Amino acid sequence: MNEYNALFEDEDDIIAGSPRKRYWDIWGQVETDKVQNEFDKVMDQIAAMEQMPIEEYGEQGIDSAVARYIDENPEAVEMHKKTLYLEYGAKLIFAQND
Repeated sequence: MNEYNALFEDEDDIIAGSPRKRYWDIWGQVETDKVQNEFDKVMDQIAAMEQMPIEEYGEQGIDSAVARYIDENPEAVEMHKKTLYLEYGAKLIFAQND
């Protein structure tokens, strides 16, 4: 599955908390301009990932499909969300000022 799965076996034991908690801890300690630059990159990625299928299927169809996927696959979504928190937390730590 994912290279980070072993980290999620006991969330309360991972570097003093869950990936979500650690991300927000890091976020609070990183320079504001780095946080803003990294958030802008995340928004670019989200915008592109949404726009690509919207052009083909329409916005309402995508919103319904995403909601349905989350309802049908909550464990997979939660696991991937934890991975993203770790990934984006690392990006905040190692971000360069652009």
